[in-house]
Amino acid sequence: MKTKIFKTGFAFAMITAAACLLWACDDKEPTSYGTPSLQKITQIKDHTTSISTGNMGDWISIYGNNLESVKAISFNDVEVDMDEVYYENGILYLQIPVKMPVDIDNKLKITTEGGNISCDFQVFVPDLELTGMFNEYTPPGDTIKIYGKFLDLYEIDSENTKIVFGDIETPVISNNSTYLTAKVPLNVQSDVKVKAVNSKFDATAICPGWYQDKHNIITTFDDDYPYTHSSGQQFVGAWTDPKPTSGKYIRFEVDQTTYPYGLGWFYLMELSVNYPLEALSHPERYSLKMELNMMNPIQRTFFFVYVYWAVDPNAVGGEYFTVQSFGQWQTVSIPLDKFVLRERWDTGPYPWDGVSTNWSLNFRVENYAPVERNAMYFDNLRIYKNGE
Repeated sequence: MKTKIFKTGFAFAMITAAACLLWACDDKEPTSYGTPSLQKITQIKDHTTSISTGNMGDWISIYGNNLESVKAISFNDVEVDMDEVYYENGILYLQIPVKMPVDIDNKLKITTEGGNISCDFQVFVPDLELTGMFNEYTPPGDTIKIYGKFLDLYEIDSENTKIVFGDIETPVISNNSTYLTAKVPLNVQSDVKVKAVNSKFDATAICPGWYQDKHNIITTFDDDYPYTHSSGQQFVGAWTDPKPTSGKYIRFEVDQTTYPYGLGWFYLMELSVNYPLEALSHPERYSLKMELNMMNPIQRTFFFVYVYWAVDPNAVGGEYFTVQSFGQWQTVSIPLDKFVLRERWDTGPYPWDGVSTNWSLNFRVENYAPVERNAMYFDNLRIYKNGE
């Protein structure tokens, strides 16, 4: 039987045991506790391999003798919550606490009613991580959301953490376990790295991607990288609803009234693109990034993104064209190998020569009658090398 150990429950058990002993024989001596000892420590999923190190959050098993009366357990100077410790047949089951130690001695310490024991055990502290920006083109002066890991562990807050855009600092406004927010500086430059600098634990984390990424831009629809092709020009403009990330963007709006017979094959945009050679050779290393604003989800609408008209791409739909919050600009990514299909390029009627990089980016939309309603807005199309 597995027993959950906690202080109040343990006291109640001792009181109950004492009452039973008095009822059975009031002249017996009180219960004595044996001296504890350790045999081995293992991962909870592997009971054969002994370990002397672990990560915060790992579940482990501690084997030994006389561990049933455990009162306290700690790694370094971080105590384990005894409400979350379980005992069964000479084994303690517990999770290594996710809390930053102050005094690091690389020891596991156990206190029982029968004595104290300790052993060498190193807990690895994970690095502070930033994993991405909700909207890489959040306008200067607006609040940006930045996702990360171990934000609680590093006690991220406005007092001890700054967000740095290039070389301009701004304080953290708020945070939870998965993201933090900060105000984008008004004088921020485009195409800069964003990082979090935590003074309490002397930690720095750099966010993948760039703020207002200008690497391998296809078009921003603005004057810096204008959209010049004739197809879809009527959908490009300095629209105000929704509010742009900056300047112009392209609209894709469909409803039954305006398109009673559906769209069929509908060409939204087309333009010439000079791709990085590696992106064509190894598309699995790259993504097509953009800012997307949607008013409703799509289910029956499919996009075919061509880089070469002689090679049919795979259809992509709501699994990639989706956002967390409707009516907000969000950075989204589509793996480049969804439409740069090496196996088709190499074996098709017009095989790629392995050198040419100037091709195209074409959005063809399929939405047949009865047309599915769409309200989607696109901006800042670019090629991104994953992880940079």
